[in-house]
Amino acid sequence: MKRFLLAICVALFGTGAFAQDYYYSDGPEQGDWAVGFGFNLGFGAADVTNFGIQVPRLQYYFHERVRAEASFNYFFKSKNTTDWNIDFDVHPYVIPMKYGLHVYPVVGLAFWHRHNQLVDSNWGRIGADIGAGFQYDITENIFCNLQYKYFVTNDFGHSAFNLGIAYRF
Repeated sequence: MKRFLLAICVALFGTGAFAQDYYYSDGPEQGDWAVGFGFNLGFGAADVTNFGIQVPRLQYYFHERVRAEASFNYFFKSKNTTDWNIDFDVHPYVIPMKYGLHVYPVVGLAFWHRHNQLVDSNWGRIGADIGAGFQYDITENIFCNLQYKYFVTNDFGHSAFNLGIAYRF
């Protein structure tokens, strides 16, 4: 799985390396913020597949192409299991493509909490996030995204797809 994610990240960087025509005159600038929400589809250990929400997503632009993101994700009950996590991620280089499309890698840290109601167990893990995403600028300030992240520790892994929307100010 780690090799697969690395291959996706390399492919995204390679795809965007030569297609950097940005069609808006004003893109994000250093010091800009964005706030948004999203919907998640997660695949985890013990064959748990669950849907969730991401509220809020808060982004800060350190540079027009580098941003940090903090988010809270709640996954609804599936097979007597509920999950939630807090992510602190960095998008180290948001690569502009044509027509408002961007690609970006995702790296970061996260805290994952799982509760199984059947056996009444709770546990939490701190681990790493790695992934990639696509962003489409609807307007100069509103954008939507589709991203994939894999949360990993030494004994647990969880994949999640996120579809979200945000407002940049």
